[in-house]
Amino acid sequence: KYGYWTSKGWPTPVKLTQNYVTALEDAIAAGVWTPAEKTAAIYGEDTDWGRSFGNGIKGQLEAAGWTVVDEQYFPIDQTEFYPLLNKFKDEGVALVAGTSTAPPSLSAFIKQADEVGLESLIVADGLGWVGEWYELTGDASNYVIDQIPGWTTPEAKAFAEAFEQKYGITPSPSSGGLSYDGVNYFIKVLETAYKDYGELTSETVFKTIQDKVWTGELTFTAADGAIVMQEYNFSDPPDPIVGKGYYTFPVLQYMNGEGRVIWPEDWKEADLQAKP
Repeated sequence: KYGYWTSKGWPTPVKLTQNYVTALEDAIAAGVWTPAEKTAAIYGEDTDWGRSFGNGIKGQLEAAGWTVVDEQYFPIDQTEFYPLLNKFKDEGVALVAGTSTAPPSLSAFIKQADEVGLESLIVADGLGWVGEWYELTGDASNYVIDQIPGWTTPEAKAFAEAFEQKYGITPSPSSGGLSYDGVNYFIKVLETAYKDYGELTSETVFKTIQDKVWTGELTFTAADGAIVMQEYNFSDPPDPIVGKGYYTFPVLQYMNGEGRVIWPEDWKEADLQAKP
């Protein structure tokens, strides 16, 4: 039987959406966010990714006692959201949560939400995936919640500085940092395959992944040169192991072009702030 896949560089969304719900529930418990009602609307691009995210966070919110009153999906290239946003505004939901992988679409959603005066707290998963997110949204992104990796270690910061000096653009920890780690992990796999079998072929590489990557024997860690996560471990394929010390993202809240960590507690830089 042929094998056609090895692993995924990004976990199934439902494994990461719980972080948003936990962060919001912690803020409510601490009294720093006091929504009148725990009501939410879900939005997202009409793709497997968008619906997987939406279904995941919807179920997790409901399990935490939230009422999801609306759920809307749109074409990935849509940039006109006034009717949708006015609908959410009329519904008076405390939370609007969703995602899009298209920067023009998600940035338009955020800017138009500000224009219509949407008072809901917004989760915009993936807004910070591109380094120029603030240029795309401006201060309309204030108070928006996102979940992305950061340049947290000296090695990561050095990479980001070198990247910007060389290419003249700000690298995203998601698209830049994870790609860097992924390529270097792959190089480690190739080196291991060559050491074990004396040649690099599709068969020897795949065998190495089956025997060593999928078993957790061959991981990629900060000691190996990883700059975003402490450890990439694929012993539960196809996704990486998700959790503290492995593959996990802090939950951020944007303010004036900066993302401040609001969860988890031991990484926290600021409390969640409600829209005034």
